[in-house]
Amino acid sequence: MNRAKGKSAVKSARRSHGNPARARPVSHGLSVLEDIGAILSSSHDLQESLESIVRVVAERTSTEVCSLYIYEARAHRLTLWATEGLNKATIGKVHMGLEEGLTGLVLERLEPVMVVDALAHPRYKYFPETGEERYHSFLGVPVVERKKPLGVLVVQTLRRRRFGGDELRLMKAIAAQVASIIVQLRLSESLESKEKERNEYRQRMVSAIQQLRAYEKRQDADQPSVEDRPRVSRLVGVPAAPGFGIGRAHVLRPLVSFDQVGELRSDNPSLEWERFQKALRQALGEVDGLKSRMSDRVPEVNSSLFDTHRMMLEDKSFLDKIRGFIDDGFAAETALQFTIDEYVGAFARMTDRYLRERATDVRDIGHRLLRNLLGVEDARELPEEGILVAEELTLSDLAALEPEHLTGIALATGGATSHATILAKSFEIPTVVGVDSLLESVQESDLLIVDGNSGGVYVRPSKDVLAEYERLDREYRAFNRDLESLHDLPAETLDGHRVTLEANIGLLGDLAFANRHGAEGVGLYRTEFPFLTYREFPDEEEQLRLYRRVIAALGPKRLTLRTLDLGADKYPSYLRLAKEENPFLGWRSIRISLELPDLFKVQLRAILRASVHGRVRLLVPMISSLEEVWRTKELLEEVRRELRQAGIGFDEGMPVGIMVEVPSAVMQAEELAREVDFLSLGTNDLIQYLLAVDRNNRKVSPLYEPLHPAVLRAVAATVRAANKAGKPLGICGEMAADPLCALVLIGFGIDQLSMGSFYIPSIKRLVRSIELATAREMAHKVLEMSSAQEIKGYLFGMMKKLGVIELMEIYH
Repeated sequence: MNRAKGKSAVKSARRSHGNPARARPVSHGLSVLEDIGAILSSSHDLQESLESIVRVVAERTSTEVCSLYIYEARAHRLTLWATEGLNKATIGKVHMGLEEGLTGLVLERLEPVMVVDALAHPRYKYFPETGEERYHSFLGVPVVERKKPLGVLVVQTLRRRRFGGDELRLMKAIAAQVASIIVQLRLSESLESKEKERNEYRQRMVSAIQQLRAYEKRQDADQPSVEDRPRVSRLVGVPAAPGFGIGRAHVLRPLVSFDQVGELRSDNPSLEWERFQKALRQALGEVDGLKSRMSDRVPEVNSSLFDTHRMMLEDKSFLDKIRGFIDDGFAAETALQFTIDEYVGAFARMTDRYLRERATDVRDIGHRLLRNLLGVEDARELPEEGILVAEELTLSDLAALEPEHLTGIALATGGATSHATILAKSFEIPTVVGVDSLLESVQESDLLIVDGNSGGVYVRPSKDVLAEYERLDREYRAFNRDLESLHDLPAETLDGHRVTLEANIGLLGDLAFANRHGAEGVGLYRTEFPFLTYREFPDEEEQLRLYRRVIAALGPKRLTLRTLDLGADKYPSYLRLAKEENPFLGWRSIRISLELPDLFKVQLRAILRASVHGRVRLLVPMISSLEEVWRTKELLEEVRRELRQAGIGFDEGMPVGIMVEVPSAVMQAEELAREVDFLSLGTNDLIQYLLAVDRNNRKVSPLYEPLHPAVLRAVAATVRAANKAGKPLGICGEMAADPLCALVLIGFGIDQLSMGSFYIPSIKRLVRSIELATAREMAHKVLEMSSAQEIKGYLFGMMKKLGVIELMEIYH
């Protein structure tokens, strides 16, 4: 980054937090991290960023020296890379091994080292050229990436000073941010070292493009017409968002491709650079527009996703590389192509998952710049009743599209928990992901049926299949019109027993559908989505703002906020973790929260502060032992005490509950219930753990059976335990949305059901069609049965007898 801009970012951050000399390092810890975040977000030059960081840390922590040493693995030594307070002429010249000095001791132990009088320590090593003999106190923290040493961040003071626990935690947080910029620095160095291979690479690229073009010509010649193509009966994928849609396919492909470019030359570098800068300005404007549009539509999607694109577009080394190719006589398009391919290749070879995924961002940026260079407009408007077909769907794609034009989405890749899938479900768009042979089977304007309930995609369906789905569509619309008449009526059995029907949500936008379908509140608010999309852990104010918006949209209705449930298939990019052999049994959910108590307390503070604005309950996921409950309650009490001392209001009586979703919690349900205010059954995970079945694995997913006798007996046992402890029990798993299961759950005595809002009208119809006594009799009978087949046969027969079998026909 240029020096003026770097200093400007820091000064701006300082102005917003007052005079740093008077600031207390503990109370202003978050502001220091914000300052550093501002430096990173406006970074153009990594070395300059490091210098800005050590300057901010020294000033804002009231220390006379802050230095950053980077570890060079091949040389097995540390080198001074940036300092504030020591002689700057020694940057790059002071080296030490891990066995030398206090700084080496930090990396040798891979843990912080604090010394009140460094000069008296036996590991102290004197470097006269630095001028550090005046400084006594020393605090060094390791900078690591996935347990690999990257460097050491050091602060020193003139007076003898003992650093407190909060100061140590702050330094650790700063070191974590520094780690990311060191990774970028090393990547940049790696790319620079490959500059000498450029000519050989160009020749390989040109040859590959020529071969690809020849192949495409042969393919075009062999491509059959629509009339000649065989009908595909049904493609199979993973159901991701319920419902079904009929419409013409819109195949989302890149508007431009570098295959169109080739090796173009120019004898006017100035003109080519001017063309590129114009395309760059246009791309920056487009990124800002996407950011604003997505922020309005889905506020949980952090704007930093688009800030990352802007940072890449403004990166000095990226632009210098393109300028270098242009100065060598290449046209702007070719210069861009060579640069993008070098970066993509470098990222793709990385072992770190997060860095590998950056290749997708680089390709996206490259296509955006190329489109602007070629003058191709981005006009990706879908026709009415369109079904989107794509290899994958990025958040940028969703920001550019009009979801109200979509009747379905079919993706060749992706999972049921991807960001795009979560958004599709929020928009109530039927979606199927992971569809085999999708792009090979579908062409533009093909008639499709996307069934988000079964996971099927029909391509050019037969008249019989189309007629059947059109019949279902008519019945579905008529059925919904009938259900709409129930919107303002309570979910009450024929003999007067009231059942509370609430919604499971993950996005603010879900509330519109929850209200439309008559939800009485939110029984499960998944707080993970912002954490998965932000570039770093959302701070307290960011979380509070989001929770308050949800509370405001709910009004007097109850909100159950589940704390962070990360892990398994939901890891944010800033949690750099080694691949686990079995992530569903690994480091996830409350285990992560309790191992990162400082971050967990940030969320607890935000939830407690939000509790004064509405009816809020706190729900803790994946509890497997009493010790986890006790530790959670300890942290919660610490936060309450801190808020009281700070004079910040919160609901002193906010209910605290836990999710019962692992077998050990079922076995200890009564003891666990005594420790909390309520229980919530999370049947999705409970079924997986009880039956040892991964429901996302097609080979074993048929074994995932909610009506398995073992599952029903576990649920019944949990109900008995909750009743004995005198604590309310609800359910927020998918069993609540299945009419067959809901009959049994109500019979067990569960009167709080939370589900996807899409299903609320049908379950309300079910509740209003039965007597509680009948449901209890059914629940008693199924507990005596020994197979899921027997149970399902009995329940189907009862639904026919009760006159509500159409609920199964519509939703299954």
